[in-house]
Amino acid sequence: MAQTEISLNERQQQIQPGEDVYDDGYLRVEHKNYYVACDGHSIRLPRTEFLIISRLAQSPERIVTSEDLWHYAWGDDKPLNAESLHVYIYRLRNKLIPYKLRIDTMINVGYRLLVGGSDNG
Repeated sequence: MAQTEISLNERQQQIQPGEDVYDDGYLRVEHKNYYVACDGHSIRLPRTEFLIISRLAQSPERIVTSEDLWHYAWGDDKPLNAESLHVYIYRLRNKLIPYKLRIDTMINVGYRLLVGGSDNG
């Protein structure tokens, strides 16, 4: 198991842009510290949900493919399970609603993170 965790961490470091923190003044995601805060309020998330929002925050307002999210959160050892990913996205969406964060779906492509002020609707 330890080898899987090490390879997963190595993969996340390769996928991540150079910065360890996403902070737009409203949403803060510390990728290596497993920390998410919105408007100064810490959001406690299970590891997999954190990894999903961490990956989405690396490309805010841009579509991240389902395959990219899956491999980032679960690794290369498991083939994409779109239904499982959808369940995790659903749970994460419900936790983010109070913070005016939204995850949009592009059917058969992927997801994107929208922060409160970026909502056009």
